Amino acid sequence: MLEWKQEFELGIPEIDAQHKHLVEIGGNIYALISDKTRDDYYDEIFMMLKELESYTVEHFSYEESRFDAVNYIDSDAHKFEHKLFVKKLEKYMDNLEAIDADQQGTLLELLDFVTNWLIKHINVTDRQYVDVVNQ
Repeated sequence: MLEWKQEFELGIPEIDAQHKHLVEIGGNIYALISDKTRDDYYDEIFMMLKELESYTVEHFSYEESRFDAVNYIDSDAHKFEHKLFVKKLEKYMDNLEAIDADQQGTLLELLDFVTNWLIKHINVTDRQYVDVVNQ
C-alpha cells in the first residue's frame, strides 16, 4: 500500500502537498485492488489514469519552473524522468482495450509502477534539488 510518510517531505510546502496528492492517487489504486465487491473497475481505472496524467503534468510543470528559476544544473535529466513517467501513462491510455481485458492485472502493474517511481523519484531525484531551490 502506498501512503504518505514524513520521510517523503522535502521541506518545500507546495511540492510536498503535490507529492502527497500523488501518493493519495496511488493509495486509491490500492483501494481498487482491495475492493472485491464487483468485477468491473474499468471506469475507475480510466478516471484514475486521467487524474494521474493531468496532475503529474501540472506537478511536473510547477517543479520544473522552480528549478528553472534557479538554473538547477540537473534540470534536463530531471525533466527527462518526468517525460518518461508521462509517456508510460500515455501507453496505458493508448491501450484501453488491454486495460479492460485485464483490469486487475492493470491495477497491480499500475500500483507497482506508481509506487516504485514515486518513492524513488521523491527520495532520490527530487531530494537532489532541495538545497538549490530553497536558496
